[in-house]
Amino acid sequence: MLGLAAGVLALGAPPVSAATSAEGPLVPYIVGGQEASISQFPWQVYLEANFEENGSHVVGACGGSILDSTHILTAAHCVDVEGTTVQHPAGDFTVVAGDSESYGATPTRQVAGVEHIRTHPYYALLPETKDDVAVLTLSKALTLSGAMDAEAIPLISSGATPAPGTTLSVSGYGLQSGAQGSEPDGRLYSTSLTAVASDPCRAAVGVNSAVLLCAISATSATCRGDSGGALTEGSPAAQVGIVDFGLEGCPVNRPGGFTNVAAPEVRAFIEGSESPPVAARPTSPPLIKAVGSSPVDYSPLTCEPGTWSGSPSFTYTFQVEDASQRVLQSGPSNVYSPPSSLIDLPLVCIVQASNAGGVTTYRSATSPAISPDTVRPSSSLGAPRCHLRACTLSIAASDPNAVALGIQARASYVVAARCPARKAKSRGRRSAGRACKRTVNVAMSLSSTSAGHYRASARALPYGKRITFTTLVTNAAGLRPRKPLVRAVTLHPPAKRSRAKAKRHKR
Repeated sequence: MLGLAAGVLALGAPPVSAATSAEGPLVPYIVGGQEASISQFPWQVYLEANFEENGSHVVGACGGSILDSTHILTAAHCVDVEGTTVQHPAGDFTVVAGDSESYGATPTRQVAGVEHIRTHPYYALLPETKDDVAVLTLSKALTLSGAMDAEAIPLISSGATPAPGTTLSVSGYGLQSGAQGSEPDGRLYSTSLTAVASDPCRAAVGVNSAVLLCAISATSATCRGDSGGALTEGSPAAQVGIVDFGLEGCPVNRPGGFTNVAAPEVRAFIEGSESPPVAARPTSPPLIKAVGSSPVDYSPLTCEPGTWSGSPSFTYTFQVEDASQRVLQSGPSNVYSPPSSLIDLPLVCIVQASNAGGVTTYRSATSPAISPDTVRPSSSLGAPRCHLRACTLSIAASDPNAVALGIQARASYVVAARCPARKAKSRGRRSAGRACKRTVNVAMSLSSTSAGHYRASARALPYGKRITFTTLVTNAAGLRPRKPLVRAVTLHPPAKRSRAKAKRHKR
């Protein structure tokens, strides 16, 4: 049975360690903290197993929490045969409530046998631990009251997984030291933990982040024998998780894994379903892609979600891949254009896949560092098409890195104007005005006709003037084609028909 307290396994059998992360082997047990009173954690129970294994009598221990007077919530690995998902008989288990010591004899101590065990139908062991939850039905009801130090604990609302940074609490009768050969002292202990996102403990949760959550403490850790106990939030407390697994040796400042009771896949089972909705799982990882061979500023990055089971909907989070983990954009859009302030920084995309079973997160590989854009956009300008005093230009413009373009078009022509009169210095008289010229600039209206193609228009242009059309194309990085686009045309009024032709036309 996984989660047994150290020192009480038959023949000193070593703990199961079926998976390995970058930090070491993962083991399905947890404990730690400071000594506590059962009155602080009246939902806490001690789950003891007595059974024969390989010809020897074995005593095992886990924790659990009171759902109601006849039901206990614990981890599935607390009730199975070591290294398997096969259950021990219900009669092998005893539940102790209302006592600060597993071996105590206080007036509030209540002991009940187990009549029936339900384990989650999708429960699986390491390395892909998931749905590690069991509900025990007691052979007799507990007396639930403050006077008896035994009370049920409410579960957090379905879907309300604690946000990263939330302060959490956990208690249990397990080991106070992760050192080999350590034994628990039988007293109740507790510790505070901080919720962390599934991404930092990806090696632990794998593809099952919808049904697992992580928590960490810089000074304490859960350990062997605390499995099945309640991870709680707030005051009054609500249960958010079930102690599941941690790193061998129970090191501090390393995340522990907890079954997420807010996940619909888990919650529906606890509430009685034998076919709960299944959260989405990735079958291939997300991918962050640049337009060119490497990402540059202002060029869009696309987060491809990978492939998933469960037909989920997606939310995409782009963040800086450094110590800050700064979120740049989060929402339904899988496209993000990095500004120049992100030059030299790598990015990552985290995909959240949601369906009726919960929310699974999975991350892309880290992108190369963002480089400055050095590639100019390209553009071309068609010949003006004019009718009377109106002209239209066709513009084609594109950017090799798909950087957003700004386009300006204007028509300009020179007109004669009388210069302002100037006062003669010698005689105190104003001199006659001189002929001057000035340039008139007309902004052309711009519209998009298709991807990369635009139409610029101007009206009320003069006849008999040389009109120059100039188009400027600039990408978001401030780069332009080497030469502006220029075309020129002179408009002429339509020819007048002669009087004779007009008369013949009337006839």
